[in-house]
Amino acid sequence: MHPPCVTRAIKSAAPDRVPETQPPGGGPSFAAARASRDWLHPTVSSGTGRTTLALICVGLLALCISEPAYAQRAVLDNTQDAYRATSRAWLAPISGIARRLFVSLAAIEVTISALLYLLRRDSLDEVAGRFLVKFIVLSAVLMCITSAGYWLPPIVNGFARAGQVGSGSGFAVGPSGIVDMGLNIALYKIDTTGLPLSFASLETALYALASRLVILGSFLVVAVMVLLTWVEAYVALAGGVLFLGLGGFRATAQYAENYLGFLVYIGVRLFLLYLLLGLGISLITTQIAGMPPAMRPEQMGELLAISVTFAAITTIVPRSMASRIAGTSNFGIAQALRNL
Repeated sequence: MHPPCVTRAIKSAAPDRVPETQPPGGGPSFAAARASRDWLHPTVSSGTGRTTLALICVGLLALCISEPAYAQRAVLDNTQDAYRATSRAWLAPISGIARRLFVSLAAIEVTISALLYLLRRDSLDEVAGRFLVKFIVLSAVLMCITSAGYWLPPIVNGFARAGQVGSGSGFAVGPSGIVDMGLNIALYKIDTTGLPLSFASLETALYALASRLVILGSFLVVAVMVLLTWVEAYVALAGGVLFLGLGGFRATAQYAENYLGFLVYIGVRLFLLYLLLGLGISLITTQIAGMPPAMRPEQMGELLAISVTFAAITTIVPRSMASRIAGTSNFGIAQALRNL
């Protein structure tokens, strides 16, 4: 440590900056080197530099986010396609298991029937007639197992197509298309660009933000419901074939009937779902067409109420109606095996 007087003397003798002189040999001056350094590494201390840097970062962020955000809009459709493709691979091995199970149970059923025929001492013609009808019933169940990919999908797809055609608009958009509709309404139909920057317009801006979030959430709920219904159908059509193998015996044939009834239930749900989708989209489109580009809070509230009602009806009504229509399905397989 130097004494204070020595320290002051050293500071007064030291130059404030390095003199910008031409170095020996004709090389670049210190001033030119510093200018090159400042160009390569701009100082962040100045306000202009911070503003420019911020604008560049925002622009790069927008370029990086815009394309992935647009590409991710089809994520629900891709998920649906993935479940459909994966479930198709289940069909062959599960059909093999179902066939072996059916043959084992059918052999038990035929053996029990033969013993009952002997105990009843029925006539040969009556026994032959009953056995023929039993053979036809068992053959129909086996045909559904061996040709499940041909006979079972039309049960579901036929109902879904009928709903799309019956809606009057041929509404066949996927889950991602439904989300895109919600995004279009929430981001582009509710316009707040003309609002002045004042506290008086803060309430309108907040109401518009809440309306956008609720409308987008309503359409997202509907899209997820469509996706879930189709996933249930894919899993049932491929994995549920195993339950048809239980249709070879009178004591387990009810499980096969329940499975077929579930396919009808899923088909009815899709039928009603597409009917209500077409109706709801048509009502929302008509309502938006009668509104001005710059909506008032009252009009935003009307659009919000319609969207929430659309989501509630589309998710609740198909499930409740389908359970009442197809919930008591009875194909008579178990009853036929018991009576023959």
